[in-house]
Amino acid sequence: MIEDIKKELNGMATEKLRDFQSRLIPNSLPILGVKIPDVRKLAKRLCREEYHSFLIEYDESSFEIELLYAFVIAQAKMDFSSRISYLKAFIPRIRDWAICDCLVASLKRTKQNPELMLAFLKEYQKSTREYEVRFVAVMLLSYYLNDEYVVEAVNMIQSLDCTTYYAKMGVAWFIATLMIQYKEEAFAILKSTRDTKLIQMTIRKVRDSYRISKEDKELILKLKR
Repeated sequence: MIEDIKKELNGMATEKLRDFQSRLIPNSLPILGVKIPDVRKLAKRLCREEYHSFLIEYDESSFEIELLYAFVIAQAKMDFSSRISYLKAFIPRIRDWAICDCLVASLKRTKQNPELMLAFLKEYQKSTREYEVRFVAVMLLSYYLNDEYVVEAVNMIQSLDCTTYYAKMGVAWFIATLMIQYKEEAFAILKSTRDTKLIQMTIRKVRDSYRISKEDKELILKLKR
């Protein structure tokens, strides 16, 4: 099965996209150059069919195969404990921001089991691995910035080790997203941190956002050190 999937992916690949994505996604597995929506469509098809064979035969031969695996374990119909088992095995192997963020965006079934997923995320609170930390930060900003969970999400984000670039960028993204609905909490995090790089990254994210007012963008600039 895996060889047929590889042939299909190779048939959709273009050299132009491969070169572009290779510049955009450092540290990834070899990139074929397939559009991410096309990989997502293939994942949906596998999820409707016999996806178990793909999960068993999966190898780390390309970025697209890895992305396909991420989409399948996030979207396939399985019980929560099985999905967590796949995630536990997969998350430590993530090596680039694109796989991390695409996996998070596909984990929409989190909304059905928010408490169980939050308990799983807490297992990575003390991690020092770059993409484990980013995974937690992006999961929190994607699914837990609401009145029920925002306090816990803020507490968790402040406990993360964000010394590496993509981990820090994930935390900055969380704070910038937090500012949209919970401005006071976002400013409190920034005022309490001594991490000037984190503040700079957050300012950049805030200034790029269309959902944050001009006034708040000017306010955050005052925190620049």
